[in-house]
Amino acid sequence: MISIKNVHMRYPVPKRYREYLFHPFKKLKWVTALHEINLEIEKGERIAFLGPNGAGKTSLLKLIGGLLLPSEGTLSINGYNTYANNSVARKSVGFVMNEERSFYWRLTGIENIKFYGALDNLEGKSLNKKIDELISLVGLENAAHKRVATYSSGMKQRLAIVRGLLTDPDILILDEPTRTLDPLSAETQIDLIVKKIHTDLKKTLLIATHRLEEVSALCNRVCLIKQGKIVSNENLTTILEKYTSLGQYYRSCVLQD
Repeated sequence: MISIKNVHMRYPVPKRYREYLFHPFKKLKWVTALHEINLEIEKGERIAFLGPNGAGKTSLLKLIGGLLLPSEGTLSINGYNTYANNSVARKSVGFVMNEERSFYWRLTGIENIKFYGALDNLEGKSLNKKIDELISLVGLENAAHKRVATYSSGMKQRLAIVRGLLTDPDILILDEPTRTLDPLSAETQIDLIVKKIHTDLKKTLLIATHRLEEVSALCNRVCLIKQGKIVSNENLTTILEKYTSLGQYYRSCVLQD
């Protein structure tokens, strides 16, 4: 489903104003965010992307989603190269971003989703039917016509899931899906993701997180990234056979030279 071969990702370091003024012809410096990434992801997997801040997790997920293009190497989604067939490849991926300003707070939940549906060229009865199905799926029927400004953190995250599933993607990328949630709300969110989205809708899940309890509950495989490189890529059961806990595994991978 997802094939990543020898991918490198480099960013130019923006010049400061003084450099433009006094050294206008000085070459840009580049920083390497990802180095020689090789990864194969099969349909139906639930993968956690772990690593320290700045390790390259977000860059890798944006590459998979087609929001960025690799500096070197190839990346394909369902057989479509994200460089040569970006628009087609991107249709297979949905994003669920955990950001406070992901929605227009003065609009209702339904109005927000219709707006994003229009951006995805969805309209009419098919869009309305899809929205009704997804609103019901995440349990927001009673809040669909309320302004997003009145939503709790859990409701906003469920609305973000509706937005991510709107185009019926095969792959769903989730950014810390239980962050800011109380234990009961987190349990409800995990149940929604595992049972309804993964099992019933058969979506492949790619989850960026720092929370090890989230990894245990949501994922069956861990991809650990450090300094732009994949340093571990193992099944959760294999990890727990080798280490006493996920915490020990994480410390071992991150602290080793």
